Amino acid sequence: MNFIFQMAWRELRAGWRRLLFFFLCIGIGVGAVVALRTVIRNVNRAMMGEAQQLLTADALVDSTRPWSAETLAKIERVARPPLVEARTEAIEASTMARPADDTREGAQMVELKGIEPPFPLYGEFKLQGGERFDHAMLEGGGAIVAPLLLERLGLSVGDAMKIGETVYQIRAVLEQEPGAGGGFRLGPRVFVARGSMEDAGLTGFGSRARRRIFFKTADAGVTELVARLRAELAGDLVNVRSYRESQENMSEDFERGENFLALTGLVVLVLGGIGVAGVTRVFIEQKKKSIAILKCVGATGKRITAAYLAQTLALGVAGSLLGIALAKAALVYVAGRFAASLPANMSYELSAGAVWQGLGLGVLISVLFSALPLLRVRRIKPDILLRDRDDEGPWWGRFDLPRLATGALLAASLFALAVWQAGSLRVGAWFLAGLAATSGLLYLAAWALVFVVRRARRVGSFALRQAISGLHRPGNQTRVVIMAVGLGAFLVMSVLQLQSNLLDELDFSRRGQLANMYLIDIQKDQAEGVARIIEETTGKPADLVPTVRMRIAAIDGRDINLEEVREGRGMLGREYVVTYRPRLEQNETIVAGEFWGEEPSAEPEVSIEEGMRGVGGLDVGTRITFDVLGRKLTARVSSVRKVDWRNSRTGFLVLFRPGTLENAPQSMVGAINGPVDAQARARFQRAILDRYPNVSVIDVFDVVRSIGRILGNITLAVTFIGGFVLLCGTLILVGSIAMTKYQRVYEAAVLKTLGAKRRTLLTILLAEYGLLGMVAGAVGALAAIALSYAVAKYMLKIPWTFEPSVVLGGVAATAALVVIVGALSSFDVLVRKPLATLRGQ
Repeated sequence: MNFIFQMAWRELRAGWRRLLFFFLCIGIGVGAVVALRTVIRNVNRAMMGEAQQLLTADALVDSTRPWSAETLAKIERVARPPLVEARTEAIEASTMARPADDTREGAQMVELKGIEPPFPLYGEFKLQGGERFDHAMLEGGGAIVAPLLLERLGLSVGDAMKIGETVYQIRAVLEQEPGAGGGFRLGPRVFVARGSMEDAGLTGFGSRARRRIFFKTADAGVTELVARLRAELAGDLVNVRSYRESQENMSEDFERGENFLALTGLVVLVLGGIGVAGVTRVFIEQKKKSIAILKCVGATGKRITAAYLAQTLALGVAGSLLGIALAKAALVYVAGRFAASLPANMSYELSAGAVWQGLGLGVLISVLFSALPLLRVRRIKPDILLRDRDDEGPWWGRFDLPRLATGALLAASLFALAVWQAGSLRVGAWFLAGLAATSGLLYLAAWALVFVVRRARRVGSFALRQAISGLHRPGNQTRVVIMAVGLGAFLVMSVLQLQSNLLDELDFSRRGQLANMYLIDIQKDQAEGVARIIEETTGKPADLVPTVRMRIAAIDGRDINLEEVREGRGMLGREYVVTYRPRLEQNETIVAGEFWGEEPSAEPEVSIEEGMRGVGGLDVGTRITFDVLGRKLTARVSSVRKVDWRNSRTGFLVLFRPGTLENAPQSMVGAINGPVDAQARARFQRAILDRYPNVSVIDVFDVVRSIGRILGNITLAVTFIGGFVLLCGTLILVGSIAMTKYQRVYEAAVLKTLGAKRRTLLTILLAEYGLLGMVAGAVGALAAIALSYAVAKYMLKIPWTFEPSVVLGGVAATAALVVIVGALSSFDVLVRKPLATLRGQ
């Protein structure tokens, strides 16, 4: 045992430069795992502590309909002292705001929220300028607005704006609102008094207002309050939830996010493991004569292997400690760079669990990936000191029992690690299968490259012949480099290809037949006037579609109880906006049943979109009972439609046959192609709102810009991960070059002695690395095309288009990166004098 540790220590001291890359591979991989897990855990912990602030209450009841006297009476019977300590109400609606000054142009959709004391029950308002919030600010027509509204309408504190027919004075500007959870909004937030919102008529028919009642209880009373409210309100179309349920949902989301990021870190660590395997293999190749000498003086293969394994363990522990230090540095950077975007109470200390996981993973990866190369020690014979020969033996001798057992252990361990990091057997299996498939494809490409270049003997250029020879020289790292660099290129190009397709999907300039502006909440008596303004502005007749709001109350006579529904709860519990018309649109086709004729029908009939088919038993012949503002209406499903949503100006999940809804309370929706010029669009919106202030105008360009910003942030994050993987591949490339440099130096010395110039040597290097980079980039591009196609077609449900600029640019960039890194890493090969090298041999 003493011999083993002494030998391991001597090898570490003598060859630390050669093993430095081993150390770095493990350090970067462990750093990625620890940093990613720690950040997501700390955010999760901070968000869990703020669940009440995010909900602004312990529990709430909300509905999209006005509170009925019966519903309020049920709530009053349950939500009273001592169970409830405090209570407040709020109303939210999307509507339009415009400057009160008629000389100013412009209008903006806003998310309006009417509140009353003591809102918020948890959390607080933060206002610009350090002002303290007081409900008195909202009295007498006051409003607190988000900064974006001032920017869009050119207003400032003290100015007046109109919402509906009511004039509000801007009293303060939000810096942070209570319960702000981010996410997508149709417009900036505006707070007003709840009473003024009701008095202004902004919550009447067709307003799409959502009403909420918030409750504050003692901690022990939250569960009881929610249970009693749900039992009491079981037959009402309301939603009851608590902050504890929000905690559970957030915890599940964060756990999934943590496991996903941990898998990303595992990819980095596996890449590091590939680098470790390559380093160990070349290290053993360089130490063959030393090992042979040790065997001559009595050392056994097992003792030598044990010594190198001890060295591997030491490097794995040291590399893992480096990774923990790198993770801490990353947290310091996150704290300095992103603290404003993260929860205020978030900790930036390393998570103990993540640290121990990182240490364990680092040591395991070190041992597992170095085990197979270390088994070569057994096959090194003392007689190689007298004659140079291949110690591997024939191909059938390579698959001995220890190698097979070690390979099986490596595969099983990787599977266990993937399942552990993913937190799911299924996800871990799919992850490992995908990683294995991609790695296998890259390995086959590398093997094919070596196979082809070995037979390329008639190349005219001397430099190119030497470069080709370098790809299949003994101890070459061609397969390792193509796997590592190609995997990083694959991830980056996949993300960029998907981003390009998503942006094309949002590019309305390429889909001129679709609307770029929607007018909603148009009342029947306003339709003629609104249509006239549209025709005067666009020069085209207006197409105003009648809409009715309703919910599904029963299917085939069975009442819908959402508490008992396991699948399709969202589809059955939602409020539907439906219309009626005698014919299909161009983007609709019938997939089941028969569509009705032109004439009205005595029996109500509906056509449902194919996504609803099967939910709750819905299909052709099913009878659906709808709740239309408290009235029940039963209709038979006569057909199922497929809707091409990409080419829909207005799309509906439920379509009624004419003759049923004409006299129901309804509003109109208009889909138009508004003016392209921003000022003309603003004038058009202002012209509509001045005459019909209840009408809301959704500018699709603004929505697309908001979605584009969200998409850009997601793309940046995923591209960063892919770039990080590519960086790890580049580091493996650097290490591979460093480990084979002893061969390159000798070859360069021989070539210089025979008269080769530095220019010739540089050409050889550039050609070799250019071939490596092109193959890695090409294989990564092919895999990226396949992945982006599958994700676009089967997950995002959008058309996939080939983006040659992404593919060709990605291949070129990968090749250029490999060439630059290879040339810089081999610079001393070009400048070293040949005499000293030849004497050393």
